[in-house]
Amino acid sequence: MCGPVPASLHPYLFLTCPSLSSLPPAWVGALAMGMIFFCSPVVSMFTDHFGCRKTAVGGATMAFIGLLSTAFATSLSLRYLTYGILFGCGSSFAFQPSLVILGHYFRRRLGLANGVVTAGSSLFSMGLPVLLTKVVEPLGLSRTFQILSLFMLVQALLALTFRPLLPQSAPMGPPEPGGPVGSTTQPGAPAQGSRWSRTQTQVRKAFNVKVFHIVTYRVWAFGVSTAVLGYFVPYIHLMNFVKEQFKEPQKEWILLVCIGASSGMGRLLFGKVGDLIPGAKKIWMQVR
Repeated sequence: MCGPVPASLHPYLFLTCPSLSSLPPAWVGALAMGMIFFCSPVVSMFTDHFGCRKTAVGGATMAFIGLLSTAFATSLSLRYLTYGILFGCGSSFAFQPSLVILGHYFRRRLGLANGVVTAGSSLFSMGLPVLLTKVVEPLGLSRTFQILSLFMLVQALLALTFRPLLPQSAPMGPPEPGGPVGSTTQPGAPAQGSRWSRTQTQVRKAFNVKVFHIVTYRVWAFGVSTAVLGYFVPYIHLMNFVKEQFKEPQKEWILLVCIGASSGMGRLLFGKVGDLIPGAKKIWMQVR
């Protein structure tokens, strides 16, 4: 659910409040979606160290707190914090492990499995606009956020079912001074290096940061995250454009249903195509 929520939930909710349907509120949802990708490198390290289950449960709990606090936010600046950052980061920690766990169960058809899982989020993109048309007006914006936050608790419970099959990744990093990684100082021996260097060593043992030394990875990871920040801003303005251009405000939510449907079909299709493309050449599908 975390994937489609910033894309389909936020635009429709704020469309029900005409005074909020402008550029600054549009960036609240875009920030949440961007944080899902910005946090991905960090989530990967947490997943390696703590495992898929703990990471996903912690992320879903954080997303729940973010949505629930958004229900009581009284200003746009608070929504940037509660929805854009807190909910966005929590969604990332809850969403990414659900993709990592696929590698424990699938090899030959990993792309198709990935497509099926991500296409499931498109079902929420199609269903949420229909649901929101029924509940937002009678219940109000605040109560709707409270109800939707319960979905995050359900996701935390579902994350408890994750059962990794592969052994947890071994800590990586440069060896400690005077011995290999994992060696311990003899009792009574003086500690070597400054406190800062010892802290760095412990962090490197816990989290694999070597991947950030690869320039192409840094460009891809942060480039995609930056692009996604503005990718969903037009969602709000697109529906407002339909209202102004076609004078049919009762049906503007159908746009989100169509986007969700086409996105779901595309994920299934290109998931299968990805299995047919060898190696890192799969990245070219994303670039194009």
